[in-house]
Amino acid sequence: MTNHGYVLDVSAFQPQACYFDFWSKWKARGVKGGIVKLSEGTGWTNGYGASQIAAIKHEGLMASGYHFSRFRGDTYQAVQEANLAIACARQMGLPQGAPLVLDYEERLGYRASNTQAAIAFLKCIKAADYQPVFYSYSGMANLWDFEAIHAATGAVMWIAAYPTLAGVTSPNMAYFPGISNFICAWQFTDNMWGEHIDGSIDLTGVFTSMAEQKVTSGGHLDDYHFEGSKLIINGWFASDKATGKNSHYIILTDDKGHELARQSINLTARPDVAKALPDIPGGGQSGFSASFDYTKEMAGKQLRVYFRYTDDPAGNGNAVDYISEADLSKSAAYLDSMSVSFGKKLNVNGWFASDMSIGRDNRFIILYDTTSQRELQRVKINPVARPDVAKAERSVYGSGQSGFSASFDYDASLIGRKLQIISRYSGSDDGNSDYVDNWFDPFMGPSMPVLDGKTEQTFVAHNIKVETQKDGSLLVNAK
Repeated sequence: MTNHGYVLDVSAFQPQACYFDFWSKWKARGVKGGIVKLSEGTGWTNGYGASQIAAIKHEGLMASGYHFSRFRGDTYQAVQEANLAIACARQMGLPQGAPLVLDYEERLGYRASNTQAAIAFLKCIKAADYQPVFYSYSGMANLWDFEAIHAATGAVMWIAAYPTLAGVTSPNMAYFPGISNFICAWQFTDNMWGEHIDGSIDLTGVFTSMAEQKVTSGGHLDDYHFEGSKLIINGWFASDKATGKNSHYIILTDDKGHELARQSINLTARPDVAKALPDIPGGGQSGFSASFDYTKEMAGKQLRVYFRYTDDPAGNGNAVDYISEADLSKSAAYLDSMSVSFGKKLNVNGWFASDMSIGRDNRFIILYDTTSQRELQRVKINPVARPDVAKAERSVYGSGQSGFSASFDYDASLIGRKLQIISRYSGSDDGNSDYVDNWFDPFMGPSMPVLDGKTEQTFVAHNIKVETQKDGSLLVNAK
């Protein structure tokens, strides 16, 4: 593939980027431009910014700037942050008309409000006569609508996706995340030349003034999630090297290359790919999708996912692959509620899901004394359906049946002690081996429930013991 211009982005973490020889070295490696972090949020500014921009320009490279946003879906704050970015751009010597990037990385908020706030920011940038650019990670596309952002502001996209964390000197374009027709650059590494600096390839000349080049190969693992015991894989891959390779496979291996599963698939329509990357042959029919049985052998691994075109019906032979990764070592949990009842019970409710829970069908909730580091009580439970968790955490195995509810015996001796709740999946009936745990945050044993002097509490007991406390209140123990 024809060499595009490379671009480095730097911030206050790279004070060495103030020096001419820093950029001279990178220029010799093919870098044609530098993107400097100017500001963040509503108050932080880069004290090295002016010197970094001056050094970039001194070496004959193109200078751009970016602002790291904190506004999420708050349109009012987005405008405030835009005003700070514009002021910094002018004070630090960023040329008028240069790209000024909105760096959007907060994984929170709602898509509609995030999108509108981004539009408000970029409209300010455009009105200030800088070129609006939107930056984010390909895996965050559910948090913003870039097509709406582009339509409202004319902004182009600088997309980030790292095929590897190892040091690289050039991108593997088979991994190109072509999620929009308006991608101007791809940040393909945070370890350029092994020096732990972010490196990008400029596809359209926005950051380097170089001419646009054709992209003829690309792919993306759009989604992997669980539906019951099935692992669902979705994505796309198209390449000019796929001609004559009429068999299509998704293959799963571990990180050592040991094959775990493969499935022959029929390609599906992807008009979005054809629109975004019209120069890739077959982009309109490049969808890859398969359902695999999830096995204990897959659990806890960083799976390699191969999208393959091959001339061999068995999936071998001459092949061209797109390779991505699926993390099957994830867990998620939340303790929804905890209370002490008049029946001297500590009641806990929550959920815990884990990719490593497969084959571990016995579930326990444990009350643990953190100070003495010993288990106090253990309750074996049945799973509780949690469709809300299944929807929110669909990439974690077992999330739909991840709920739990348990009660422990509780008395005054536990008040104020440092306690912890442990949720456990185990392959053994007693829960003492072959298990995976989630330890919730420690807490101080709560007080026993106290009547307010007005409310009546009626209950039936076989035995009642009443003790007068120092403050005059009564401690009632009922059986």
